[in-house]
Amino acid sequence: MELQFLGGASEVGSLGLVVRDQGRTLLFDYGLTPTDPPSYPRPAPMNLDAAFLSHAHLDHSGMTPLLSRLPKARIVATPVTLAVADLLTRDSLKVAKLEGYLPPYAPEDIRSLHARAHAVERKGTYRHQGIEVDLTPAGHIPGASMFLYRGDKDVLFTGDVQTIPTHLVGAAEPVTCDVLVMESTYAGREHPDRKETERRFRDKVAETIERGGKVIVPAFAVGRAQEVLMTLASSGYAIWLDGMARAVNAIYLSAPEYLADSRRFRRALDGVHVVEHSGERRHALREADVIVTTGGMLDGGPVLYYLSELYRDANSSILLTGFQVEGSNGRQLLDHGTLTIDEVTIRPECEVLKFDFSAHAGHSDLVNLVRATGARTLVLMHGDQREKLSEALGHECEVLMPANGERFTV
Repeated sequence: MELQFLGGASEVGSLGLVVRDQGRTLLFDYGLTPTDPPSYPRPAPMNLDAAFLSHAHLDHSGMTPLLSRLPKARIVATPVTLAVADLLTRDSLKVAKLEGYLPPYAPEDIRSLHARAHAVERKGTYRHQGIEVDLTPAGHIPGASMFLYRGDKDVLFTGDVQTIPTHLVGAAEPVTCDVLVMESTYAGREHPDRKETERRFRDKVAETIERGGKVIVPAFAVGRAQEVLMTLASSGYAIWLDGMARAVNAIYLSAPEYLADSRRFRRALDGVHVVEHSGERRHALREADVIVTTGGMLDGGPVLYYLSELYRDANSSILLTGFQVEGSNGRQLLDHGTLTIDEVTIRPECEVLKFDFSAHAGHSDLVNLVRATGARTLVLMHGDQREKLSEALGHECEVLMPANGERFTV
């Protein structure tokens, strides 16, 4: 069996894994790195038989529309993943237009891809022309799946994985395999206790409101915004939501079986004021205690409007809840205390704090995941500190850390 990474081997982003086995060619994920401009993986093989999408985040799904141009390939994922990926890839075209770079595909590619998509429910199995792939929940976000390919060897591809339950979704459910292809985003790093993180977050929200300020929570539309809303549920504060998370919420509400507690999720949303159009943003500024809004790295979206209006208010807070990549506005704010909005650099007087709401497993959780699968061969991907996991597990199984483009056998 031959494997090859088209991207995402030693970095977080642009993930794509080709598996060649028994005359078949399969692809697991096909993403882009949402920098400005984005960076892309290597081209997918023309003879692709099927593509499997673990979840909707752009670093896993962002290049899937190009697969619609291949003669045979169909994309396989859960219904939730397909619906959210459709939203995100369409939005990426809007971002390309706004930022002035040439997008890698057109709207008709997105339509064509989803016309050929094959939805498989959680814990289901995809079978077609001798190909057999089982889905098992990956945690992370609703609809996220690990894929167990049954070939000469059983290969489990994790996509992104979270091994602890969160407000929004249950924990990953690993299965036994011969070869484990596992993300390593947090190799060498542990997350702080989640309940303690949420307590500190709620305390900072309360402190900000008590001193007369407003709380701006930049959040990714898929997964993070929902976790924040559930963390603040029943707080009694006036919470407003702006951005694409509105559409994502509707998808999640339509698929309650993919949520940890659908009734609790619905109750959390019942108390949230939704910004339906840009004209309501000034009203939100007047009325809200907390504004949860995209984008999560401060590089675009409604968050820039709110920050441009509040950045001189020392009583207000900007509470970051996600990883801020190098070169992003969010990283600039954390490292230098400045933001660039419409080509003007400002220095916010608001309090700025970051909280770890990560949807990825930490180092120890990844080690335990490997042991739970009983894998004899471990392929590490999607991380820039893979050697930390290799050091921890190299005495228990064979560990491979391939480079992008390298063909290797398992």
